[in-house]
Amino acid sequence: MSVVAVELAGSKSIKSASDGKRSASRKWFVYDDEGANLVIDDIVNATGMPTMGQVHPDLGGLFAANWDISVSEDRANAWDIVWGYSSDEPSSTGGGGGEEEEALPTGIQGYSTTVGITIIDIWKSSPDIPSGGANSATDCAGTLVAEGGEPISLALPTAEISIRKTTNTMISGGAFTGVVGKRNSGAWQGYPIGSLLFTGVNINHTRGGANEIEWTVAYDSWLHLRQAPERDSTGSVVIDADTGAINVFMKQPFPDTTSFGFLPF
Repeated sequence: MSVVAVELAGSKSIKSASDGKRSASRKWFVYDDEGANLVIDDIVNATGMPTMGQVHPDLGGLFAANWDISVSEDRANAWDIVWGYSSDEPSSTGGGGGEEEEALPTGIQGYSTTVGITIIDIWKSSPDIPSGGANSATDCAGTLVAEGGEPISLALPTAEISIRKTTNTMISGGAFTGVVGKRNSGAWQGYPIGSLLFTGVNINHTRGGANEIEWTVAYDSWLHLRQAPERDSTGSVVIDADTGAINVFMKQPFPDTTSFGFLPF
């Protein structure tokens, strides 16, 4: 097992606030060369990574102050880590500006839901939704709305859910790689089975000794199912020559499910 950390070209940034203080950030892509799951210590302590309070390599007067870890979308069992730099010089106690930084209060800090729509293609309106969101091998019924085999668009109600917590306990991000992209196997907070998809977690460790955790979940009123019409060997939609009927099936791109007991409530 060997941890590989690659600083992303062009990821360095610097900002100046109205009070004259500056901040900066650098981003790395981290993975194990044998595909093993990594824990937070593996990521944060990878070769080439800064240490808390270390001076920025290119900008004097800026010090490594915090890091933010998230699951990478580019590769399985890989992580993105962003180190933030502050112009507040760390003291021997670990705080900024020569004073000890107060640790953040722990516990649930926030729960938010953003309701919106997702535009999808449909061939039939008001289809039968299989229980739990499983694949269907039979026609989904409903009303045919496609024209000549071409779908129309539907504004499907969806939602993004965010849960935030602060804890003084170190959380291993590696524990979540096995549940990303899975739907809920049981009802959770009033949402039905299969309607939620765990989309990831962000972990931000601050100099104050607290770990800020944010879990994100996506809700889909069709249980994340999508329509797929019957097609022939050429890929064309099969249309009954006499009735114009089309067989349409509900397909599940996220078939795996898991208990959402890993969420904080």
